[in-house]
Amino acid sequence: MKLVPVALALFYRTPASGQLEVWVQTRTDDGAYHGMLEFPGGGIEAGETPLQAAVREVEEEVGIKIDPSKGRVMGIYTNEFSGRTILLYVFLFPDSPELKGKGEWLQIEKEALSAPHQGKIPGPNHQMIDDLYRYLYDGASI
Repeated sequence: MKLVPVALALFYRTPASGQLEVWVQTRTDDGAYHGMLEFPGGGIEAGETPLQAAVREVEEEVGIKIDPSKGRVMGIYTNEFSGRTILLYVFLFPDSPELKGKGEWLQIEKEALSAPHQGKIPGPNHQMIDDLYRYLYDGASI
């Protein structure tokens, strides 16, 4: 099985309401996730670290520059897809004012976590969102 390394930037915020919110954009490519809400990210190029790839992908897909020093490793997730294993290197970034008007913020509530967004976001992203919530609010490790 072929391994495909991919880097993602997961922007999050906890506004005055105290609810977790994660930033997503609508996928416009013709791939399997067309029309779904997704975190910015993509393939890691030769000679690039996963963090460099996440920062580059945000600039390419969202059109904003972000400070790599503000990113922290959340973890590596896997997704089996079309005979390949996608290794998803996920980096957490705080809210950035430049995101305004470029995508949308999804509210994540304790009772349901990412479940209300079933069918709107790719499957692997549910685990990432749920893990982030548990880390921020329940003290779980990631």
